[in-house]
Amino acid sequence: MNQKSIISSKKDTARDYIFETFNEKPIKLVSGKKYCVNSLTDHAPITRPELLRQIAEETSRIVNFDDIDFIVGEEDRGGYLCAILSMQFNKPFTLTKWNPAGFEGEIHVDFKNAYTDGKLYLNGLSTNLKRAIIVDDIIDTGGTIIAMVKLLRSAGVEVVDIFSVAEKSDYKGRERIARETGIMPKVLVSFLSNGNRSKVTSRIKQN
Repeated sequence: MNQKSIISSKKDTARDYIFETFNEKPIKLVSGKKYCVNSLTDHAPITRPELLRQIAEETSRIVNFDDIDFIVGEEDRGGYLCAILSMQFNKPFTLTKWNPAGFEGEIHVDFKNAYTDGKLYLNGLSTNLKRAIIVDDIIDTGGTIIAMVKLLRSAGVEVVDIFSVAEKSDYKGRERIARETGIMPKVLVSFLSNGNRSKVTSRIKQN
């Protein structure tokens, strides 16, 4: 893809930071669900810029940002990924939020994921924003992303693609998203979270 980056890339090809982030990490129980503690979402250990560069670099190889008008994420952990990719590919972004701002034009949808449920609210849509990509950090049951697709489609926005850095393959969230939205999300790494430590089962790395 012929995509222009506005952030200089300092490559470190000797280490696979994405693999390291999700392999052999501690699994903790959160609301009765198994949760993988990692540096991307929990900053434990602290998040390295090399990891973020590697994510942006590899995302550019599997997602066509030239084909969209804007990026949509979720305010919790996917927000800074949207900001990085927004700068990287010079595309505007907006985030779904858990609490309403009450602005004119705000839209919302009910959602339920592995850990919580409620409503997702979205602002920032305009008539010239017709094609979007959804960006998230980790897919588990897929509930949040499915709600985001419904929310965007209700506003007349075409969801061109869905991207997540990782998926918990034992939760089957990607398959559920594909089944309910017709879009199979693209991921860089899949891992199991059904033991005491995570285990990477698939690593998509295009050189």
